[in-house]
Amino acid sequence: MHMAEAHAVKMIDASGGRIGGYLVVWGDPTQRDLQGEYFSPDTDVGLDWYDQRPVLYHHGLDGNLKAAVIGVIDTLRHDEVGIWAEAQLDMHKRYVRTVYQLVDKGILSWSSGSLPHLVQVDNDGHIKQWPIVEGSLTPTPAEPRHTDVQTLKSAYKALGLDMARLGIDGEENQIHAEATTKYENMKGNNMNPETTPRKRLPIADERDAMKTTRIEVGSEFDTLDAMDMLHGYMLMRSAKSFHGVSERYSNALAHKIGKANLKATKADELAYSTLTGFGDEWVPDLWSQQIWNKARQENTILPLFQAVEMPSNPFELPIEGADPDVYFVPETTDEAQLSFGSGNPIPDSKIGSGKVTLNAKKLALRVGFSSELVEDAIIPVLNIYREQSVRAIADAIDNVLLNGDTTATATGNINSDHTTPAGTSKYLAMDGLRHLPLVDNTDNAVDMSNASPTLAKMRETRFKMAGKYSARPSDLAWVVDSGTYASLLGISEFLTMDKAGPLATAQTGQIGFVDGIPVYVSAEMPLTEADGKVGGATNDRGQAVCVYRPGWYVGYRRRIAVSVDYLSYYDSYQLTATVRLAFVRFDTDVASTLYNVAV
Repeated sequence: MHMAEAHAVKMIDASGGRIGGYLVVWGDPTQRDLQGEYFSPDTDVGLDWYDQRPVLYHHGLDGNLKAAVIGVIDTLRHDEVGIWAEAQLDMHKRYVRTVYQLVDKGILSWSSGSLPHLVQVDNDGHIKQWPIVEGSLTPTPAEPRHTDVQTLKSAYKALGLDMARLGIDGEENQIHAEATTKYENMKGNNMNPETTPRKRLPIADERDAMKTTRIEVGSEFDTLDAMDMLHGYMLMRSAKSFHGVSERYSNALAHKIGKANLKATKADELAYSTLTGFGDEWVPDLWSQQIWNKARQENTILPLFQAVEMPSNPFELPIEGADPDVYFVPETTDEAQLSFGSGNPIPDSKIGSGKVTLNAKKLALRVGFSSELVEDAIIPVLNIYREQSVRAIADAIDNVLLNGDTTATATGNINSDHTTPAGTSKYLAMDGLRHLPLVDNTDNAVDMSNASPTLAKMRETRFKMAGKYSARPSDLAWVVDSGTYASLLGISEFLTMDKAGPLATAQTGQIGFVDGIPVYVSAEMPLTEADGKVGGATNDRGQAVCVYRPGWYVGYRRRIAVSVDYLSYYDSYQLTATVRLAFVRFDTDVASTLYNVAV
C-alpha cells in the first residue's frame, strides 16, 4: 500500500499554530527505504523517553534557521498506521509564522530524527530501535534521518531537556566500550573473533576495535558519480522497453548516493518501488535537487544574492523602511516625565516598513540524446551529457539575472538595441542588474569613453550609488566581462587573488579585489556597443557592474525540475528542464555601471 500522504503535515488549530501528522509510518519486508530498512509496529521509538521533543526546520540544515527550535512535539501516539505526532509551533517568532504558512499550503512534511548510536537494525533490515529525538518540518523529499549531535544539543538546551538518557556527552567512549565488550565476550565463549562472520570485523589490535575491515568490489560504474548515475537512470527509464535497471546498477547507485551523503528516502521514511534496493519515485526529485545545488555552488551571479522560497506567486516580501529618529534629550528630573505623552523627554518616532513583490517567471530548456547513446555508450559519455544539461540551465539563470530586460518593443532593449527582440528570448523574463543603471536610473551609469578602466572611474561608478550602499565594501560586488578583466590587470591597485592574502576566498568566479570589493568575471556578461547595449553593429566594448548585494532578492517558486522522454518518431531522447524564479530589487539605486570600456 502507498502511504505517501500519511506524512503530510496538517493544521489542527488554524489560528494557534498547532499541527499534526504521521512522523513515522510502518513498512514491511516489501516496503523498505533506500538502505533496505523498514519500521514496524514492533520498532521501539522511545515514546516514554520524554514528554516533549523539539521541532526543527529542515533537520537544522537550513542556512538561516540552523538549529533554531520552532516548536515542541507534545503528543506521540502509536496506532495501526504509524506514529502520530502533534506539535505546537512558537508563533511569536516571525520566521515560524512563515513556516506555518508553508504548512497551510501543503509544502512541508514531517521527518523523524534519531542518533546513530541509539539505533538498532536487524540483519534483515527491520529497524528494531529508533528513539525519536526530534521531528523536522521539511520542504524536500530527501532528508537525513540521523540527527547531528551539535544540532540536537542546541535544541535540547533551548527546551531545558535532560540529555543524559541520550548518552551524547560520552557517545564515542560508549560506542568504543560496547565494541570492546562484544569482542571480549566472543573470546570468552571460545569463538574466534577474527573468523566469525559478522557485519563489522574488528582488526587484530583490541585497542583499536572500532576500526573495521572493508572489502570493496569494482564495477563498470566506478568512473561515474551519483549525479552521473541518476542522469543515466532518467535516460533509461524513459525508454518504452524499460523494465528496470540491473541489480548491479541499482546497488551501485544506492552506494554512490550514500557515499556522497545524499539522502533519498522520502519524508515518510519509505521509498516505494518495484526496483531492487531503491525507489523509482525519488530519482527525478533527487536529480533535480542536485542540479539546483550545483547551480548554487558553481554559478557566478546566482550565489551573490539572498534567496527566499516563494509560498505563493506573486509573493510580497517585507523589507526595512525608514529608521526611527534618534534625539538628544535632557536628563530625566521630573516624575511626570515618566508617563507617556508630551511630558516624556524622549520624543516618539516610528519604524518605517515596506515591501517588494516577487513575480516568478519560467525558464526552460531541451537537450536531445540519440537512442544509440543510451544503448551503446551511456557509461563512457554520460558525465559529458550530464554536465551539458546542468550547465545550460545554470548559465540561463545567470544570464537572466545579469541581462534581463522585459522591454519588447521595436526600439529594442539592452540586449537587442533598436530591434524588436524575439518573443522567446530568455532575457525578457525579468529586469536584471544591467537594466537598472542603463535604463531605470541612467544617473548611475558612467561612460569610460572607449578607454581602459581606471581606479578613479571605478570609484566614480561605485559612488553613484547612495552612500548607505557605496560605503559598505563588504556588501558590494563588481561583475565584469573577460575583456574588462584583462584590462583590470593593468591597474596597479587591482589586487589579484594570488596577492589577496587573508582576503582571498574560494567563491566561484572571483578574480580579485578593487578597494576591498570582490570582482567576479562572468561568461554571461556580453560585450556591447558604445552605449552599453548589445546591438546589431560591432559589439567590442566592455562593462563593469557594481551591485549592492543585500538590495536584491532571488525568489524560487519552482526549483529546477527535470524530465526525460523518449521520442519514438526521432528515435531519440529529450531532456527538459524548467525553473520558476523571480528577481527583485529594493530601489533604483542598488547598482551602477561603468560602460564603453576599451577591451
